[in-house]
Amino acid sequence: MAHFNPLGHLSIGVSDYAVSKAFYLAVLTPIGLSLVYDSEDPTKGGKAPDPDAGAAKKKKTRTLGFGPDEDHELFNIFEFGDEAAAPGAGFHLALNAPTRDAVVQFHAMAVGFGGSDNGAPGVRRHYGANYFAAFVIDPDGWRLEAVCKTEVDEEEEDINKGQEGAEHAETKQ
Repeated sequence: MAHFNPLGHLSIGVSDYAVSKAFYLAVLTPIGLSLVYDSEDPTKGGKAPDPDAGAAKKKKTRTLGFGPDEDHELFNIFEFGDEAAAPGAGFHLALNAPTRDAVVQFHAMAVGFGGSDNGAPGVRRHYGANYFAAFVIDPDGWRLEAVCKTEVDEEEEDINKGQEGAEHAETKQ
């Protein structure tokens, strides 16, 4: 029997469109999500700039949408400038990754594109024998996790070496 997923999509507010676009393009690609909508790009569903639009016109909110394909946009980002605010302690967004290597790549890309480390890639045995995760904080303070729960196979054995100790490294979510 197929599992019904009741979650349609999740939207967050960010302060800077360009910074968030670069960050999320880099971070979400390893886990299989790509940019499927960009309000500023006509090739990604957006509208071409209107040369006749005057400065008096209300500024539109720039938007990005990510998903596995155009029919399944799961994650939306809206630019709200200084009004954007990530929730505080207790919230984090956990994203499923297809492999443990994807978790490692997610973490490396996040740190390389302006995010902060909040828990290195590794097995979190207190969540389960196969719970391999990494935790980061995006440039706006959103707490993110990439997790892979598949059993270790021989190909991924090297990824896990030296990372068992990471299970205590995540900070308070």
